[in-house]
Amino acid sequence: MRTALLRITARLTAVTLIGAGALVGAGTLPAHAATGTVVTDSGLGVTIRSGNATTFGAVGTQPNGPVEIDCQLYGEPVTGKFGRSLIWDHVPGKGFISDAYVDTGSSGLVAPLCTSNPRADKAIAWFAARNGSTAYQGYCEKAVENSYGKTAIYASAKANWNDAVARGAAHRGDLNPPKGALVFWDLAAPYGHVGVARGDGYFWATSVNGRIGLAKLPYFSSYLGWAWPNF
Repeated sequence: MRTALLRITARLTAVTLIGAGALVGAGTLPAHAATGTVVTDSGLGVTIRSGNATTFGAVGTQPNGPVEIDCQLYGEPVTGKFGRSLIWDHVPGKGFISDAYVDTGSSGLVAPLCTSNPRADKAIAWFAARNGSTAYQGYCEKAVENSYGKTAIYASAKANWNDAVARGAAHRGDLNPPKGALVFWDLAAPYGHVGVARGDGYFWATSVNGRIGLAKLPYFSSYLGWAWPNF
C-alpha cells in the first residue's frame, strides 16, 4: 500500500492526466468494482453525498475503514487525506464520497466509470435553461464557471486552457469530450473561448449565433481540445 506522502505527490501530478486518459483509451478502464480504505484525520469518516460535488446534499457518513466502490467519476476537486483529487467514488446503495479520503492504492481510476454524472448534468441544465440568452456575451469563462456553481476562478478561457496544459490534463484536438468536460478554442485573442460538452459531440456555450446555444463540435475555428473542470 502506498504511503500517504507518496499518494499526495502522485495525485498532484498525475490524477487528472491518468484518469482522463483512462476515460478515452479503449481497453484501459478497470473492469470490476474495487475496494478502498476510508481514512480521515478526525476518525469520524467521510460525508456521503448525492452527487459528485460538495454542493450536493449529505446522505450519510462512510466510516473509516474498508469501503466497496462500484464505479468512479470526475467531479469537484477536493483536498483531503490523500491530497487533491477530482475523482469521486460511488458506494453501492449509498452515494458518492471524495476519493481524496480513500486509499485505493492508486492515484487514478480503480473501478469502472459511473454511467451518470450528476454534477455535469447540473451544468448542462444550467445552459439549457438559458438557451438564447445574450446576458453572458463576452463572458464565456464566467458562464462555464457559473454553470458549475463557481465564479472568478480563471481570468479567461485561455488562462483556463493554459492551466490544463501545464497540469498535463489537456486533451489537444480531441473532438470526443465526455459529458461535462470543458471544450476550448483559440478565439478572441488573448481571451480564448470555452463551453461545456454534452457528451454526444455537441456542446453548450456563449456566442453560438450570438447567444447561449447548443452546437456540434468543432463549430468555431481553432479548436484546442478539452479538459475536466479544475474547479
